Amino acid sequence: MKKILVPMLLAGIAWTALPAQAEGLYVGGSIGPSHYADDNVGGIGMTDRSSTGGKLFGGYSFNPYLGIELGWADLGHFSSSAGGVKGDGVFVDAVGTWPVASNFSLLGRVGVFNGRLDAETLGGDTGTSYKVGLGVQYDLSKTVGLRGEWERYRFDALNSKPNADLFTVGLTYRF
Repeated sequence: MKKILVPMLLAGIAWTALPAQAEGLYVGGSIGPSHYADDNVGGIGMTDRSSTGGKLFGGYSFNPYLGIELGWADLGHFSSSAGGVKGDGVFVDAVGTWPVASNFSLLGRVGVFNGRLDAETLGGDTGTSYKVGLGVQYDLSKTVGLRGEWERYRFDALNSKPNADLFTVGLTYRF
């Protein structure tokens, strides 16, 4: 009896861990602090490496575990000894989701980032690099979710490769 009951119980628990609406289109936005991890961007010494950033995104979940997301991220405006530096860009990510409870999931992402750095004294430059991230999502309803995420964006612009970390809280809306 135990050999049958235990697998049935585990299957039931796993079934309840799946989100109510795991597949389909969604949109969202988030905001939070950003931080440049490097002291030097394009030969300019950074005097203030923290700012406020955010992102707007849309995606498609193929199943409860895998999706794709595209969006735009503003990584803030930072001060340097030679003027301000601003970073933003567009991204495409593969997003992995691990449902751990009926309304709660862990997120992992890896993607491509086409970022632009604009420096007051050097002008602007665009380059393509990678980005990674981790997060959690709590589903408030079948259509609305609350996310908390950390993402690292790698720039390849202004003859440098600075990293920017973005810590955000935001909402998603599933169609």
